[in-house]
Amino acid sequence: MPAYVHINLRVIDAIKQEAIFPRFHAALQEAGGRIVHFGRVAQILEGDETPLPMAGVFEFPTLAQALAFYNSEKYAPIKAERREAQEARMFIVEAGNG
Repeated sequence: MPAYVHINLRVIDAIKQEAIFPRFHAALQEAGGRIVHFGRVAQILEGDETPLPMAGVFEFPTLAQALAFYNSEKYAPIKAERREAQEARMFIVEAGNG
């Protein structure tokens, strides 16, 4: 079943963010993932917590592949740099587990 990584973020260092994107995108594709959506949060529909200004969804063929990517040696340095470039909240959803 597909798995979807959701990220809600605020860029805190645009130069670092721009520098890591090509490597992130290449590593994501190599791991079988793809960007479904990435852009600005348009409107809050429900809830009391204000979202960070940007949101994205990344799709993987399986939950195992998504977790393998997140915990991989290839993504580790990108993840460390990403944490310097953005404030983020992230979670994963497996399709069909509702």
